[in-house]
Amino acid sequence: MRKFLYIIIMTILLTSCKEKQRVTDTTIIESNTVDNNTSSSIVHVGKGPDALFLTPDKSFLYVANVEDTLISVIDTQTDKVLKNIEGIRYPWGFAQLAESNLLAASGYDKQVVIIDSDNHTIIKEKLFETHIGGIIANKKGDLIYVIAIDDNKVFQLDATALNILKTFSTGKGPDGIGISEDDSKLFVTNTEDGSISVIDIETGKQSIITTGGKPELIHSNEDRSLLYISNFFGNKVHIIDTQKSDIIREIENIITPEEAVLSEDENLLYVVSFDLSEVYVYDAVSLKKKSISYKTGNKPIGVIPIGSKLYVSNYGDNSISIINK
Repeated sequence: MRKFLYIIIMTILLTSCKEKQRVTDTTIIESNTVDNNTSSSIVHVGKGPDALFLTPDKSFLYVANVEDTLISVIDTQTDKVLKNIEGIRYPWGFAQLAESNLLAASGYDKQVVIIDSDNHTIIKEKLFETHIGGIIANKKGDLIYVIAIDDNKVFQLDATALNILKTFSTGKGPDGIGISEDDSKLFVTNTEDGSISVIDIETGKQSIITTGGKPELIHSNEDRSLLYISNFFGNKVHIIDTQKSDIIREIENIITPEEAVLSEDENLLYVVSFDLSEVYVYDAVSLKKKSISYKTGNKPIGVIPIGSKLYVSNYGDNSISIINK
């Protein structure tokens, strides 16, 4: 399972004895063979690697280490950790700000930061009175939307000063957040309600899509016309048409799915199974499961395809699997 239970464990650990020294210089461990005659390697990062973010030029992969206070930056050419961005209070998620070199990152411990991806530094930070979860931005990059977990709300922030402009109510246990193609609607997964809130940004009016289970993570296609939402306890992926504001298709019988992410050409869909430590591959049009699958490290969550490689965050191993497809 994901972060709500892990944060409890994290808090206990952080209040106990002094943690061991972290190793910041990271090297690739020897390759091992995985399914379908492919090979993979492992890069160690911070504690509890979760969400992944690829910089616009695809040169660097950011890793949100949700049980740590740093973001690991991996050079995608050398597949080594270039540096760690320190000072993120249990990093949770990322949002690209338009076509700029800036991104917003959320920290579970009541924090939102703006990062310059050219030099991998924090240039703006703001603290809030509630724990912060999922994060997304509009296409112009001037508005940021973050989950206010304790309040069961979404905050609309201006991307310059990070001030709260509006708030929107959600269901209970909000986690993931997505936005429609025209930036008019928000979609929020409510993990305790087994539902998805659809929020009209102009009016604040909310409608509910009942899913059951535990809907969690949200990813989209390039134009945000479709959202791919994992349902951890429902063992399925919901596909939402953001114009219709409704589930149009589903992929079922996936054990504890985490991220569901499209390939760069949007022909394939990669789905992570947390309990089975595997990434499954589906035809993005027919939704038929391919014969190929990829073994990962322990308790995988995030996945990003880049060229001939898949990067997978292994929450249980504090590592990133780099799989050669």
